[in-house]
Amino acid sequence: MTVVTYRAIAVRIARRSCNKFFSSIEGFPLLYSRIITLMRFLQTIYLFAIAALFGCSKTEVHEAINNDLDSPPSQAIFIINNSTDSPISIELLDSVMPQKDQWFTSYKKSDTLALKLNHSARATIHSLLSYPQTRFISSGDTLAIELDSSKLWLNATDRLNVQELINKRSETLLETDSLYNLFIIADSSKAMRGGDDLSISLAIPVFGDTSVLKSNPELLDELVNQLIYQLEFVPTTLTETNNPELEAIQNLKHEVNRHEAYIRLRILTSQLNREEIQSQIFDSNLYQTDLSLKSPFAYSYIVFFINDYVLKGDEDRSSNKAYVDYKLAYNRLPKYLEGDLLKTAREICLAKMLDYGEGQVSVNNYLAEYLNEHKDSSFVDSFKERYLLSFQTIKNTSTDLALLSNSDSIYTLSEVIQNDTDSVQFYYIDFWASWCGPCRKAMPASEEKRKLYEGRGVKFIYLSIDRDKEKWKTASLSHQLETYQNSYLLINPEEQQFIKDLEIDFIPRYLILDRDGVVLEPNAPGPEGDLFDKIIESYLKN
Repeated sequence: MTVVTYRAIAVRIARRSCNKFFSSIEGFPLLYSRIITLMRFLQTIYLFAIAALFGCSKTEVHEAINNDLDSPPSQAIFIINNSTDSPISIELLDSVMPQKDQWFTSYKKSDTLALKLNHSARATIHSLLSYPQTRFISSGDTLAIELDSSKLWLNATDRLNVQELINKRSETLLETDSLYNLFIIADSSKAMRGGDDLSISLAIPVFGDTSVLKSNPELLDELVNQLIYQLEFVPTTLTETNNPELEAIQNLKHEVNRHEAYIRLRILTSQLNREEIQSQIFDSNLYQTDLSLKSPFAYSYIVFFINDYVLKGDEDRSSNKAYVDYKLAYNRLPKYLEGDLLKTAREICLAKMLDYGEGQVSVNNYLAEYLNEHKDSSFVDSFKERYLLSFQTIKNTSTDLALLSNSDSIYTLSEVIQNDTDSVQFYYIDFWASWCGPCRKAMPASEEKRKLYEGRGVKFIYLSIDRDKEKWKTASLSHQLETYQNSYLLINPEEQQFIKDLEIDFIPRYLILDRDGVVLEPNAPGPEGDLFDKIIESYLKN
């Protein structure tokens, strides 16, 4: 019998005890992260002890260590200790085209998240009480997050020393910093606080100092040349290290530096009124090769190119919502891009069409054109599924609410009600969406009320009006709805007479239905506050 076999038996026994111990210390992030580091060290000692006990050779022990301990882990652990009512959001810069709807948000006082990382990543921690803080982490790291009313505190194990490696600036970058600060001045006295439902931010206005430009115009040329070099730089492979993790850290460092150059060039363009600088961005290899596609900032690079180069910044503001013609951009793109870069830019345009309210018939026509030109049926199928375009027949019916379950099964609201047991007395319906801050803020209270009342005959049904299935699924993860049986995505809210009759044109919106589906409360109170309990208790007594 080998060391691995005995180790597997021992690990199963040890885990039963360790799990209880770790659960008890999750509320103490610094202690937790230090113990995790200590346990990795003790694992090595443990294997040698097993070897001594069972007579395994040194070769077997080293193989066990190399296979089990030195193999790159696939997750980072986030330990949250939150003494406030603010949600905590984790933004991971770890993949191409990260977007805000893919943030991981916790509304709990204490929480532990195991998030998969493809490679080293930049984690930005957001809250409503403290400005964002950033840490660079790798798989296998533990990041402890603590928030109180006065501060956001972070502590990371950083086993690969990523934070220092990426933040360290070369002499060339330090020289670029000095030149940039000659032309762009930040005025912190006029800083403006902003934010949204999940985060706050501090915008510090900047302005261009043209006095240096007049006296030493060659310095601007030198600065722009350095920034263009930083923008276009392609790192060489670290063949001498043969370490994929170090390779990933180097690539992330260069992508962060590239994005910094990109932002600075845009600021110089606007603040010094030098349009030729923006032209140099568009003429760079960022848009001449697939360089931008390999970047975690790819989405912002391509959207900027579409809006400011292809569409020349045109935007219709004649209505209450700005309109950008991404159909026109889709048609124009072949004049400027080719290959995979063209294909990806057109995929972004298709999604943007839906964001800006283009009809589904029109978008389906563009999808057919895309399929004919780019031959990517897998993208078309996934796009239709994600944005519910594959349910066109169902969407066109107005006889009932069509619901998509977590397992991708389709039901109607009537079927859900009819199939319930006799123990259900009435239903509490919650209309929400991933982009609705008040909806999501109420979710922790809703979970508490659900646990309190479901055993007494009240069934909670969550109906999301998201148009994007992935956004719904990601938001559901934050509220433990991904496995809840009565969480659904509405397929046909726009066409449903039920929605129109009740004038459900804003969310959050709550209803109470009796066991036959008859509306008892068309404007029921939300789960927060005493009024909810009074209404529910009154119906339970009748």
